[in-house]
Amino acid sequence: MAIAQALLAGFLLSCAFPPFSLWWVAPIAIVCLLQSLERKPLKQRTALVAFFGASFFAPLLHWTSTYVGSIPWLLLVFGQTLLLLPLALLPTNNYRKIILFPALWVFIEVIRTHFPFGGFGWGRIGFSQSDSPYSQFASIAGPSGLTFIVCAISISLFFWIKHEGFLAVSSALMVALLLGASTVAEHRIPAIVPSEHISILAVQGGVPQLGLNFNERATAVFTNHLKVTQEYFLRHKRNIDLIVWPENSVDVDPYSDLYVRNSLQSLVDDIHIPIIIGAVLQTPYGPQNASILWKPQVGPTSTYIKMHLTPFGEYMPLRSVAQLLSPFAKNVVDFIPGKKAVVHIVGRAKVSPVICFELVDDQLGRSINALGNLMLVQTNSATFGLSAESAQELEITRIRAIEHQRFAVSIATSGISAIIDNEGAILQKSAQNDAEVLTYDVPLMTTRSISDRLGNSAEILIILVPIALYFLLPFLEWKLRRIKRRSCQ
Repeated sequence: MAIAQALLAGFLLSCAFPPFSLWWVAPIAIVCLLQSLERKPLKQRTALVAFFGASFFAPLLHWTSTYVGSIPWLLLVFGQTLLLLPLALLPTNNYRKIILFPALWVFIEVIRTHFPFGGFGWGRIGFSQSDSPYSQFASIAGPSGLTFIVCAISISLFFWIKHEGFLAVSSALMVALLLGASTVAEHRIPAIVPSEHISILAVQGGVPQLGLNFNERATAVFTNHLKVTQEYFLRHKRNIDLIVWPENSVDVDPYSDLYVRNSLQSLVDDIHIPIIIGAVLQTPYGPQNASILWKPQVGPTSTYIKMHLTPFGEYMPLRSVAQLLSPFAKNVVDFIPGKKAVVHIVGRAKVSPVICFELVDDQLGRSINALGNLMLVQTNSATFGLSAESAQELEITRIRAIEHQRFAVSIATSGISAIIDNEGAILQKSAQNDAEVLTYDVPLMTTRSISDRLGNSAEILIILVPIALYFLLPFLEWKLRRIKRRSCQ
């Protein structure tokens, strides 16, 4: 029975994420997990958490098996499940210790975003909560804050089920205080100045073929985006301030390939509009994943080089071991990471480029968005086919838009592209893998969110809340018993 509960809990939690996107299932899933662990010794709790982790990560991350087979997917599921095992340390029948559950879960998520190989923060509970009524709390404490709220709601429900009224009220009060702080903070954020905006054309040009070898015909990918852009301006006369293309839209180095370079320059010169492209640059030390601003009559100006590379995708840790496990490992060329954040300046817009996997890096997101007033997410989902990866990445972008209080333009080669406001609402959205364009007058936000100002301190503070409550509970219980004795007299 307990194993079935743990497996059900993991599967339910995966349903909070795309393709199902049932955000409200997350606290129910955690309650199921807590119930499965109740009154079990440590060894059994460890095994149950392992069952939970496997049934959560296996469906959530199944997209990683697209085109490369099951071994990399299963190894990733195994590794992520191992990192959840410390959850077994808290016995759920010790109701004082279970108060620490939200703090422990947030702590594990923080570890997952940094370790191993630079971290893999996919599947943080907070990333599933963009449609929840408390999603704006991300502007105070980021995705960790949303994870904390879900876990706090879960233990409150768990205590109510166990008829532990005092503890249920205590944990519910903790949630209420956090939500109250979120509401106050929301009202303190200054309104957008309507006159400060930039008209953007986001081009999703598509790829000739989905799969790992999508960029073997890199010139065709470039041509697709060039053609879709040119066709738009042949049919429309709307004033556009900036064009944006996705990651890998120019996989032929535009600095060395004359056809690509001249085509780009002719495009921006003819329409008199700058463009931000996603390009792969070839250097003597290896390729670099770049975001480049290309201006009329000038050419390439600012260049941002992706700093947080995708492990096993843009570089290969433990290469000799990986090649034994997967024949595709030998095809991975190690990219060279960038060293500093760069924003693209177009008029009053300061565009902060975030390239694909960098979305899961909290610290990098804060540093880049602190420099700009508009977030640009350039991504490519061709290597994941028609899986849920692109939809899951879009949900992460929605939370990041709230967290940093920035409008976000997410543009993909072949996945789902969207324009998102600073409250996480999708203003425009493309179909998956269709060639499509999005246009919008995007407001420019200059206010820094509380989450960005606090930085890592926000996570430390929310971890300290249940610890403080843990030590405060005995005093509150003593006080409550004393009041009851007086009332009886």
